[in-house]
Amino acid sequence: MRMKPFVFILVLFAGLPGGLWAQAAGGVAPVDFKGHLIGEGVADFLRMEPEAQQEVDVCRQHPSRHNCDRLMAALNGNGRAEVSTTGAINFVLDGGKLVKLTMLVDKPMDVAASDLRDKFGPQTKATMLSSQNGEGAKWINWLHTWDTPAIYASIYQDNNPSLQDHRLLLIVESHAEHVLDDLDSSKQQTSLATTTDPKN
Repeated sequence: MRMKPFVFILVLFAGLPGGLWAQAAGGVAPVDFKGHLIGEGVADFLRMEPEAQQEVDVCRQHPSRHNCDRLMAALNGNGRAEVSTTGAINFVLDGGKLVKLTMLVDKPMDVAASDLRDKFGPQTKATMLSSQNGEGAKWINWLHTWDTPAIYASIYQDNNPSLQDHRLLLIVESHAEHVLDDLDSSKQQTSLATTTDPKN
């Protein structure tokens, strides 16, 4: 459950205007997080992430470059790409939109959970997860989740005593992405854009 660093920057967000304002009009207000909105489009995402824009520019000039095919597919709305920048946030773009962001949080769980309650409202669930290693050592991990009309968010605390890095893992994602995560336990690079009939 730890965030893997990516050695390349892939990127894309799909514009906020259409989809998100339609959501807001329907009573679901978009939630700004680190300057981004889950569901935003490519132009908005690139405006906020200049490193990603640079990578896009390089891929347009050199489309045969490693991983540029995935990036360009995500840009064109028919693929999926994972994006990492020096801002220590990993992004997932699918079908031309931002569907997920993941980051490490260097705060105590109670402080981080309080911050998220201020942002997303009361948490939906807090789960205590008992763990044990092969040597018999036992500890408790914590998972706090927010299931809101606009997004699904979770923050996870891994208290394994053998780990040196105990920062919290925060995930904010769309509901469709969360369902995809649940269904795809192997975490294969499946794209919602490729599994949805474009006529629907």
